[in-house]
Amino acid sequence: MKFFVKIFGCQYNEWDATRLSFLLKGAGLSESTEKEAEIVYLMNCSVRKTGVDRALSMAKNYLASGQKVIVTGCILEPDQKRFKEKGVVIWDGKDLDKIKGLFNGFRNIHLDSKFQIPNSSLIPIMTGCNNFCSYCAVPYTRGREISRPMEEILSDAKHAVESGEKEIVLLGQNVNSYNQDNDKEGFAVLLEQINAIPGDFTVKFTSNHPKDMTDDIIEAVANLPKIVKEIHLPLQSGSNKILKAMNRPYTKEQYLALINKIKARIPEIKITTDSIVGFPGENEEDFQETVEVYRKVGFAQAFNNKYSPREGTAAWKLGDPISWAEKQRRWKILNDLSYHPE
Repeated sequence: MKFFVKIFGCQYNEWDATRLSFLLKGAGLSESTEKEAEIVYLMNCSVRKTGVDRALSMAKNYLASGQKVIVTGCILEPDQKRFKEKGVVIWDGKDLDKIKGLFNGFRNIHLDSKFQIPNSSLIPIMTGCNNFCSYCAVPYTRGREISRPMEEILSDAKHAVESGEKEIVLLGQNVNSYNQDNDKEGFAVLLEQINAIPGDFTVKFTSNHPKDMTDDIIEAVANLPKIVKEIHLPLQSGSNKILKAMNRPYTKEQYLALINKIKARIPEIKITTDSIVGFPGENEEDFQETVEVYRKVGFAQAFNNKYSPREGTAAWKLGDPISWAEKQRRWKILNDLSYHPE
């Protein structure tokens, strides 16, 4: 049986796609082209409506061609319903038994219940999120935060290095809160342990939350030679009013103070960020506060997004009052202030 995987969304979906491909190949399936595949696997993301719409359109075409379609990833229930109405199978990636049963039904394929980690430079250290930003689908699709045991992560990292990987990327919706209730095995300690692994490699991590970027993490980045001097610190908005509406528990002033602290300790640091324009209630004054932060910080790179209302999130009830044209105008201004590497 031949399969094809199409990825939407973030690096965590890339990891899940790698994991799935590894699993299916181990079961005797072969990866093929989009047209030749008997099963098309869409690793989807409900964070933006455009991504779901594109995946739904693709799914309809695959089904019309006689291919079986499976959709998974970060998918809100209203989006799951849209897929199911078209005859698409929804699979919860956290449940291996579901995919075992699914493929057994297709072709009497029996998957080993023991799951192995594929060779990859992407290493998840936790799943889920506890922050419940009002615009975000992740807590509803990935669940609450669960940190992986440190020994498992270290084993994955050693395996990656021994396999020739030169860069390790630690993944989590909020890596700063890894093992937050365990002072002896928090994120800074994890960085120290990975840095101690023998080999010629570097370490990156994403994503961070300003409220959990503690001094010990900053010190780890400053002092550990294998940790890349780069921190991705999502801003989302420079307006305190909008940050509160987004349920982001910090102010513009606190964010800038944190940036100054990081730059003072690590002068060579590169700061990257995320932002959302056109959130409900964002007026021109609010937007200009975001512009002000961009100019003060000088981000090495910024991922700028236009607000996309997602049914099932807290912000859904606020509607979508700002026009697409106005979002596009604001997006272009931020984009022009952002560095875009080739």
